Amino acid sequence: MKVTFNKVQKPKQFSFKTRFYDEKKEAEAKRKAEIEDKIKNPDRIDIRKEIQMKWRRDDRIRSKSKKYALYFYLFALIIILYFILK
Repeated sequence: MKVTFNKVQKPKQFSFKTRFYDEKKEAEAKRKAEIEDKIKNPDRIDIRKEIQMKWRRDDRIRSKSKKYALYFYLFALIIILYFILK
């Protein structure tokens, strides 16, 4: 049995498959799936779109109310600081 102290291991091979995101292909696949689903269940797609539109509206309303709440708190803070530092 031979003992060696200077034995150097070969580096491991780098094997990584590159992946690309194709936005057009993704949108096309999504649209195709929607069309196939609409053919199978025509009413279901309409309901989904209505729900999504309602949620978007609710999100816009929530974001506006958050913005106004922030303005209110800043205004209240300024008034309080004015009376304290007066």
